[in-house]
Amino acid sequence: MRNSWRIVGVLGAMALTALFLTACNDDDQDTTGDLDGYFESHPYVSDPRSSSTKIVSLSPDSATVNAIGGRVVFTASGGQAPYRWDVSNGSLGSIAASGEAQGVYTASAIGANDIIVYDQDGNAALGRISGTPAAGPADMVISASPSTLTTNTAYAVVTVSGGTATFTWSVADPALGNFQGGNTGRSVIYQRRLVGDNVVSVTDGNGNRTSRVINQP
Repeated sequence: MRNSWRIVGVLGAMALTALFLTACNDDDQDTTGDLDGYFESHPYVSDPRSSSTKIVSLSPDSATVNAIGGRVVFTASGGQAPYRWDVSNGSLGSIAASGEAQGVYTASAIGANDIIVYDQDGNAALGRISGTPAAGPADMVISASPSTLTTNTAYAVVTVSGGTATFTWSVADPALGNFQGGNTGRSVIYQRRLVGDNVVSVTDGNGNRTSRVINQP
């Protein structure tokens, strides 16, 4: 009987150990993000997280991007050129080579992303992108002076308040009117071309967008 209890106790301890190890493994999988999937789908690229030896290095190893369209230049060193560049989450941004050992990251959304650079032998290095939307007024209001254009070729100064630079403007119908001298900046010049109300819109650096009507009777 004593031997039976000992066997049951040993089996119970083994089961608890297996449960603990499984929970630990699950925690690891939950915190590694998109990089696990990236290296699983790129078996020819070494995972630098699994080795303390840095054959390829990346500078900077981390950067912050707080605006859509924001850019960061990364420089690779070590290993064997040519270098190849990639990101773990292409929905947040992309990276393009700019010279043999440099890559330019451009954010298409704000969030945490990983930069991967590797040499011709598959030795890799990682960089980290972080960011939150830049602080600043999110509400934008467009004003136009004058707000009504009664004759063709008449001008109005259109200005946005609030928002975060940079600002890009557009019109609903370019045949009715369009911008003169460029469509970026906090203020632009709008010119009427034909009769008919038109809509001008502006998008700021965080992707916020607002519109207003230019009256053209």
